[in-house]
Amino acid sequence: MTRKLLLLACLVLAVFTWSAAAQPAPFTIMTQNMDAGTGLTYAIYGMLGYLDLPTGVELTYQEVQASDIPGRDALLAAQVAAKKPALLALEEVVLWRTGDTTATATTVVADHLRSLLASLAANGVPYDIVAVNTVSDLALPKASGGVLRYTDRDALLVRADLRPPDFHLSDVHTNIFDAAYSLGGVEVPAGWISAMVHLGNRNLRVLATHLQSPVEGDSAATVAQMAQAQQLLREARTSTVPVVIVGDFNSDAILGVKGPGPDNTGVAALFQGAGYADAWTLAGSGPGKTWPYYETDEFPPPPFCAQASPFERIDLILFQGLAVLRAELVLAPGPNATTWPYYASDHAGLLATLQF
Repeated sequence: MTRKLLLLACLVLAVFTWSAAAQPAPFTIMTQNMDAGTGLTYAIYGMLGYLDLPTGVELTYQEVQASDIPGRDALLAAQVAAKKPALLALEEVVLWRTGDTTATATTVVADHLRSLLASLAANGVPYDIVAVNTVSDLALPKASGGVLRYTDRDALLVRADLRPPDFHLSDVHTNIFDAAYSLGGVEVPAGWISAMVHLGNRNLRVLATHLQSPVEGDSAATVAQMAQAQQLLREARTSTVPVVIVGDFNSDAILGVKGPGPDNTGVAALFQGAGYADAWTLAGSGPGKTWPYYETDEFPPPPFCAQASPFERIDLILFQGLAVLRAELVLAPGPNATTWPYYASDHAGLLATLQF
């Protein structure tokens, strides 16, 4: 009897050990639009002839400085360090620089990526860069002289303590969409980052993106967004492992509700129609509005920023072949609700815990 019990105990232990090895622990992924510090309205009005261009660019420069990018990044880093997502997908990871000419515009005004990484390390939860996708790089003249250089990037970060064999990444690529919106003759590209994620002996593919924003009164921007979404779906269609698509889709996922903005584009519904589950719909609570938590580009400036009430859910975590255990908004409010920064970003972050 003793021998039989011992053999049975060994068998149970072996089955338990095999099951634990075959079933990796849940993992968390977060998406966050960091907010460039401006919607570029003043500069765009200058490009379109509604304002003197150098004056519009000068106002944009002043707005970026007033937005306190390092301070907002510190607020965000504290929240990320508390949540500790394995992967962090970031949009509008803008690098602002100045100089006498476009070629010499290398003096850093603000760098979202550098200041966020430094703040995360200071919080004791460092992250490593998986990939940075530069989607736009534009320099325009300022009224005070020289140029202001805007470099828009998306990024994918991984928590630095995650190591093989339990967690590692491979096959990392940055990509630019074929479709791009043209604003006053200037191309506005968008793109995505792709990576294979290995959790023990299980694999999945992550695609992180920031789709074109609609422009009220100009359907070409929505056409570009739809084309980008369709290209992303084609890219993911050949995957033989589960897929997670995250980012700022600029498409309202609160289906059936017409908000005051132009972001009811149908793209969020397109992904769900293609078989992608929406993490928030399955595991969140309430409408999950992610934008806008404040408004930029106020007229007449200054002030450049005003408080706002969010009315859309445009930041999404979509997936196939997995289960979602939890979804939550990540907000990083400032210390004073009457001064900027009201929050780390005008977008709420979205975090989901996923399981094979």
